[in-house]
Amino acid sequence: MKRIVVWMITFILIFSGLKVSEAEMFVDSQNPVTECEEQTESDGEDELAADCEEQSDSEGEDEPTTENEAQESNKEEDVATEGEGQPEAETEEVPATEGEGHPELETEEKPAAECEERMTSTGEEEPAADCEEQPEPETEEKPVAECMAPTEADSEEVLAPDCEEENEQELEIDCEKYPALDSEGNVVIESDEHLEIDSEEEPTTDGEELTVVDEEEEPATSGEESAELDDQENLAPKCKRDVSNRSIGIPLDQVGKIGDIDFLELGLDTPGELDGFTQMTTNKGLKFSTREDNERTNYLYFGNVRNSRSVSSLEKEGSYVSDVPGEPKDDWSRPLPTMDTTLSSLGDKEHIQAQNFGIVTALAQNPNDKNGVVTYFYKEGIATAFNYPGNGLVIAQGYSIDGKAEFQSGDMPLLKLYKNEKTNELVAYAAVLTQNSMFKLLDGYVKIKMSPVKGIKGRINVNMKYLKLSSKYSYTNIGYSVHMDIAGRHDKSKMFSLGNHEGIYFYEKGMKDNLDYVLSFFRNGYENSPAEFKGKGYDPIGKPFDPNFYYAKLNSPGTREDPGEGNEYPAFMYHPGWALRWMPKKQGAGEIREENLQIAVTNQPDVAPEIHLDNDGEYTDNGYRVTGTWKDKDSNSVSLYYKVDGGELTKIGDYENTKLNTDVSWAYTIPIDKVEKGLDHDITVYIIDEDGQQSDIEINIRPALTIIEQVFNEDGTEIKDIPPGETLRYEILVDAGYISDDTGTYGEVITITQKYDTHLEEPTNLKVIDENGQEIDKATATYTASPNEIIVKLPTDLPRSTKVKVTYNAKVNEEAAEGESVIGQVTVSVKYSTGDAVNQTSNEVKVVIIGVLKFNSAPQVIGFGEKLTISSRDQTYPLIKVDTPLTVKDNRPLSRNPSWTMTAELERPLTKEGTDSTLDGLYYHYGRNVSHLTKDASVQIYKKDTTNREVVNISDTWKSDGDGLYLEVKAGTAKAGIYEGTIKWVLQDVQPNE
Repeated sequence: MKRIVVWMITFILIFSGLKVSEAEMFVDSQNPVTECEEQTESDGEDELAADCEEQSDSEGEDEPTTENEAQESNKEEDVATEGEGQPEAETEEVPATEGEGHPELETEEKPAAECEERMTSTGEEEPAADCEEQPEPETEEKPVAECMAPTEADSEEVLAPDCEEENEQELEIDCEKYPALDSEGNVVIESDEHLEIDSEEEPTTDGEELTVVDEEEEPATSGEESAELDDQENLAPKCKRDVSNRSIGIPLDQVGKIGDIDFLELGLDTPGELDGFTQMTTNKGLKFSTREDNERTNYLYFGNVRNSRSVSSLEKEGSYVSDVPGEPKDDWSRPLPTMDTTLSSLGDKEHIQAQNFGIVTALAQNPNDKNGVVTYFYKEGIATAFNYPGNGLVIAQGYSIDGKAEFQSGDMPLLKLYKNEKTNELVAYAAVLTQNSMFKLLDGYVKIKMSPVKGIKGRINVNMKYLKLSSKYSYTNIGYSVHMDIAGRHDKSKMFSLGNHEGIYFYEKGMKDNLDYVLSFFRNGYENSPAEFKGKGYDPIGKPFDPNFYYAKLNSPGTREDPGEGNEYPAFMYHPGWALRWMPKKQGAGEIREENLQIAVTNQPDVAPEIHLDNDGEYTDNGYRVTGTWKDKDSNSVSLYYKVDGGELTKIGDYENTKLNTDVSWAYTIPIDKVEKGLDHDITVYIIDEDGQQSDIEINIRPALTIIEQVFNEDGTEIKDIPPGETLRYEILVDAGYISDDTGTYGEVITITQKYDTHLEEPTNLKVIDENGQEIDKATATYTASPNEIIVKLPTDLPRSTKVKVTYNAKVNEEAAEGESVIGQVTVSVKYSTGDAVNQTSNEVKVVIIGVLKFNSAPQVIGFGEKLTISSRDQTYPLIKVDTPLTVKDNRPLSRNPSWTMTAELERPLTKEGTDSTLDGLYYHYGRNVSHLTKDASVQIYKKDTTNREVVNISDTWKSDGDGLYLEVKAGTAKAGIYEGTIKWVLQDVQPNE
């Protein structure tokens, strides 16, 4: 099909001299660990005892002494252990061994079992049958103990190697400061030197501590590695360090300063997440509200806090140093690490353990009285008290989803702590360390964020993100366990069910302020909630994945029986402990898993009613309509209320609760005069039951940000397709939706980013204007080639009621291919002065690139001369004036071998102005052909096969002695006056094969 484009030209001849002129043309156009008790020094002498967590089934006369017996001692001793306190020996001490997993000694002595010494009634020392002090073997072999279990004492140093349960593979060590790792990440010890113990000498003396190695075979001999003992601190074998393999963790001295750890880059944060937060330098709790209106104060908190504290002590700086003789330090007001602190140096100091997060309650009593603080970790709020490892968050790792925990995390020193007092949120970042006492490695990081649950006062959500850096084990799981001790009530704490496996709660009546205390842990009804709960009665001192306490495998089942809502768990009525676990997941090095736990503190077990929204509501002609549901478990009636912008409490209505614990629909339209459109409004809807329990939910009305992008032709008409070389005009409208009564501004961040299409040349005429067309002062619009985009920034004090328009022109590249598209889309990122942030993308505009044959330009005036003399002879007048060249542009695909022709015809002959007199002598010379232009026939003036995208200039070929127009006037035909005529140019394509 041919495409034909027509240009018309009107021209004038003036005789007296004859003048010919032209008018305008027109176009158509790891390993399991058994926790052992730590070793301390007491009264300047060493006391060595072993006490493993796994109880012996031996039928000996002496039963293992538990943590319970130690704490019930009536003696005013500061020393307390899981067993009874040990008297000082009158002879030099020798290491005691644990009752199981010992190598056979070449003596007739029996290794000690539970390592508990007892006093006879006469005060003389009587070794327990299952835990005797062993004399040194009369051989050159070393006595070997699986673990050393100390007593609690006022010693300054606590040194104890962890008690590890060996696999079949042999444990070896090769390190000076850190272990060398084999291809599987195992610790290797090479035998450069060994610990020699002369049979005539005691293995230890005052001030010395013995290295403990646990093996299943012979005790260490001359061919095995040993180390010299340091009389002050831990032993350190002298050997070279190899840390090339990090499969089980990263050496701490390779981590550097805490301030250099970028948790955003590590993926634990998202951009802007900490906006509004303040970094804390001292560890204190953050207040949050519960559903009751009483004088108690509740805090979100990390670490230890003593129950014996007074309420007033919480306001004192440095109060973590106990002012009560014999009481340990806690972490309230303890300074947090500075950003210059290195992780390796932190590991050698007292630090806050982030895995022990929870709620601290200050009672409504005389603020100076002792025992004014309620927590729930044993022992009396000191969750990290040695000998009792069953508290807090634990990371477990294993080889398979149904395998045992080859690894359980040790310390989680708190590195950074942030608070937001407006939203009542606390965010902690901590390192996850291995628990081996000889050396510590960095296994990964955790971020723990404690936030109030929206709509349920008194309930908090603990969001836990774990970044794994080690690679030895493919599967991970998370556990959280508590050895219960509510305000020192310990073994008398009572565990109840929330019913239907929804969780557990503890109900303690009559605290010191005469109010009750209810602590709840929820295990379903929210995202990433725990998968299993398992309870334990009597001495719950193990970690979640210790097989003798809670979960033997990463996916072991929990407690199956639920006694029903409000009923006590019969199996855990005395000395309860419990552990939650989540689902095991495959997690590689560098990957993050995220879990949640919800906790609530109240002073009565009644469950608050619930209220929910179907959506954020919408404006109608009458006001703002909100809909939702409510539910109450135990009340006969509820009432709904609302507030707008903190104003007067207005009742929505009273509702009978005819079906307990069943969703009931509600709807209400807030009058328009209270929620004027185009302004910010904060609506709170309350539900209050007949017991005074209440919940609320917030609705934040914010005018909608509107972004509209449009594209036009240069003349302002809408356009859907365009040939190369043509220019597009873009308009981007940004309307924040606010009316002039609003006082807010666009704020600190307002960026309009236009994704600029590669088919376009650089933009021109960039402008940022308001709705009145006035350029906005201090607004900037900048084009950058890399990345290919236009960035517009507005002044921070610009009222957000201002409608902003961005305009610019963009020419389509000459080389743009037919069929491709020019696409535009804009993104607006804004953080208003009110703190609200919006990130939104506009509609997409698309213009298709087409190939066209077109006039690129055409002359408006052509002339054959002025003041021509009328002659008695025939005269020829060449073309002497062309104001604009006659050019053609062919943008069609060259692969189609395009060609075209141009013809001309006389649309209106040369006619004398005001008469019917005409001249018939206009000719066109093209090559060897001379054609007479008439009204009845068109003549070909040019033909071209397109081989490139260059503009073809036809008028360049017009010469007085060559191609082009000329005028012949016969003698006697011209009259004095002006002659005017019109030429029509016709451009048409030639189809292939024609």
